Amino acid sequence: MAKGCKKCDPHELCEECPEWIFTLADLIMCMMGLFVIMWVLKPGGSPQTAAAQDPKDQQQWLETVGEIRKGFGYVPDPGSSDPVDQAMIAKQMRLVGPGEKGTQKDPQDAAEGTDPQVQNIRPSKLAAVGTQINFEPGETILDSEDKRRLDQIADRIRGLRFIVIIKGHSSRDDLPESASSQAFMHLSIQRAQLAAEYLVERGVAPEVLRVQGCSIFEPIRQNAYTRDLQSANRRVDVFSTDLIIPDLQDPNRVSLTPPH
Repeated sequence: MAKGCKKCDPHELCEECPEWIFTLADLIMCMMGLFVIMWVLKPGGSPQTAAAQDPKDQQQWLETVGEIRKGFGYVPDPGSSDPVDQAMIAKQMRLVGPGEKGTQKDPQDAAEGTDPQVQNIRPSKLAAVGTQINFEPGETILDSEDKRRLDQIADRIRGLRFIVIIKGHSSRDDLPESASSQAFMHLSIQRAQLAAEYLVERGVAPEVLRVQGCSIFEPIRQNAYTRDLQSANRRVDVFSTDLIIPDLQDPNRVSLTPPH
């Protein structure tokens, strides 16, 4: 052995630790890292490890692989069967919060409206149809613009068998301060009923419509004190649900229609 050998120091030459050993080790590590990266970036792969047999561990592993792909600029394909792509999309959907914005690249085939975005009070299985219908304080009259919007909504829901909810709302400036809570509720129901009757006139099946009054309890604009701001709360909203008429009917019920 050479004098003064230090086995852990690559700069010291000796018979047991020649310098080319360290160069070879570096090359092998680089090749292994390259193979791992190529395997991770391979589309359609199904990475499985012994530690990922548990569903939670496997999901974590798939998301980790997805993060590595993302670091190389990889964009997941929504139509792909690759579990990594699916995990990346699921994680992205899970992390989307109310403060994040998206860009709609495809034109929307929907009723026209003045609102830049749909406004929902609470999460639910409802899809807003068109824009809201607004009213003057204390009024239950549809003007020409309101009818035009309802015409567009009727064109979209006519012939469908899904339950459609028509929700009427009132605002604090609709009635005097001395008005009772029942008066505000009655006004909101009147507005919803007015919109429902117009939709029926435009060919929408009445059995799919459900009228609800919400009084002043679901304002879009909180702490609104001027007439312009409160106009958003004096409204009717039309929502489509995922329920169809047969889902709410008893198949064993006896028909009330008299025989001919």
